[in-house]
Amino acid sequence: MSLAEAPSSSPSSSSGSEDFAALLDAELELASGADSAFPGDPSSASPATDDEGEEEDSEEEVEVEVLEQNGAKRRRVEEQRQDQGMSISPDKFATGPSKNVQVELCPHPGYFGGLCFRCGKPRDEEDVSGVAFGYIHKGLRLGTSEIDRLRGADLKNLLRERKLVLILDLDHTLINSTKLQDISSAENELGIRTAALKDDPDRSIFTLDSMQMLTKLRPFVHKFLKEASNMFEMYIYTMGDKAYAIEIAKLLDPTNVYFPSKVISNSDCTQRHQKGLDVILGAESVAVILDDTEYVWQKHKENLILMERYHYFASSCRQFGFGVRSLSESMQDERESDGALATVLDVLKRIHAIFFDTAAETDLSSQDVRQVIKAVRKEVLKGCKLVFSRVFPNNARPQEQMMWKMAEHLGAVCSTDVDSTVTHVVAVDLGTEKARWAVGNKKFLVHPRWIEAANFRWHRQPEEDFHVIPPKEKSRDKVNAVCGQKETSKDKEENTVAGEKETSNDRKEENDVADQKETSNDYDGNDVDGQKKDDAKENAVACRFVGTDRGDCFCYPLVQVQDVKFKSGPREISLLT
Repeated sequence: MSLAEAPSSSPSSSSGSEDFAALLDAELELASGADSAFPGDPSSASPATDDEGEEEDSEEEVEVEVLEQNGAKRRRVEEQRQDQGMSISPDKFATGPSKNVQVELCPHPGYFGGLCFRCGKPRDEEDVSGVAFGYIHKGLRLGTSEIDRLRGADLKNLLRERKLVLILDLDHTLINSTKLQDISSAENELGIRTAALKDDPDRSIFTLDSMQMLTKLRPFVHKFLKEASNMFEMYIYTMGDKAYAIEIAKLLDPTNVYFPSKVISNSDCTQRHQKGLDVILGAESVAVILDDTEYVWQKHKENLILMERYHYFASSCRQFGFGVRSLSESMQDERESDGALATVLDVLKRIHAIFFDTAAETDLSSQDVRQVIKAVRKEVLKGCKLVFSRVFPNNARPQEQMMWKMAEHLGAVCSTDVDSTVTHVVAVDLGTEKARWAVGNKKFLVHPRWIEAANFRWHRQPEEDFHVIPPKEKSRDKVNAVCGQKETSKDKEENTVAGEKETSNDRKEENDVADQKETSNDYDGNDVDGQKKDDAKENAVACRFVGTDRGDCFCYPLVQVQDVKFKSGPREISLLT
């Protein structure tokens, strides 16, 4: 039974970058061939050819006689077992010499179409063991032992080719999608639908006619995939449905060279609203994950590189509960040269180099990419000692807060008291005692978003870009122009810092500082099967950088696009200052 349309001739010929189904098919053919042959079985004998000469006729006669004797012995053994009330079922194999026949149960390494691909026995409906790999072949289910064996074989191939495994989320990581019915009036006036219909090979906006949707590719995505494919075997893993995932995969990989049989959707998940590496035929020790949502990777946070969300369409901003003028409406986009994907590609290159270049070839199998990710991340704020001033709720333990933990993961040392060794005071108000101490002692005084920016960009950011604005000088007009948020009083802002009940829309972003739980964010109803979003919590994550002197809602530099009517598609012309 073939599990791949074009299986390789042997397991060793299949590499980590090729269709894994070919390796699986070859492995199974090899295993089934070994099990079917045993000493004394006529099917295992090699027939003589006609051109070998008459001298071998006598040898053939001897072979036939021996086979007949062995066959008679097997029949007597079977008759004896039947007399004793024993029988050999389809899931048992007769092995060993003919004089001592042993019966072994088939281990059922996996099933294809409901049948064991070794013995052919139907799978028990009550048997829930193993994992389904429907994205490789419909109806394929593998047992734990077989999965471990295949992962081991794949790991050897990957390390030999100096590759790791890269799992890529789609929505808000590589792309942004919207339903046609959700396009804003401003986007319609700019002719965004027309841009998606143009026959331009360089365009980045596409129409998914069968789904009545528009999809925008994140800047630099094609170059990212091309360069990443040299270092990684790549998978798509989305909470969207299968049809949607396949359509997006065609846009990202039209020649099917990056993701052959490696597109995983919500129907492949083994746990509701959660993604897991259990459906990846690759070792966890070499798996790197790019996703904008930490919540869905509860069991694999050490493998995760968190991405800043890509909000291009107006509906994407509305989906997360905050009124931000979208990139499409403001005719802006991330800059290709140092946007999100260009930045993370540099990080991936560093991780790959450290993994392979710091270990001898004989030690590669003991390397763990999770430790490499951790080490690279700790270099970001190494040498910084932080004190937080009125950032967390009064009744909270600072050490348990998300911002504190994030800073430590980035290599900073956090403290509750100021002294001469402190390098930064993190605050949102210049009027606090610690903030005044920082100014008086010429220490860095930064907004909490400085830590978040470092977390997404994997580099220490210029402190002057994240200074704390004096309360009386805070101009909400600038923020309103970008985010369309309702202006509120200074008192309500300070209530948020003190952990009191928050009421204003423009300060909901501070919920992130209060360590509120993040919920799943993949595209619309497809991604989480109708799971309701918590608008306040999502807003806290999405609108991080509103209120800084930069005046935008994005971590990465933006550029203005040239043609307001999208006649030539979006292009970069100038850097916003």
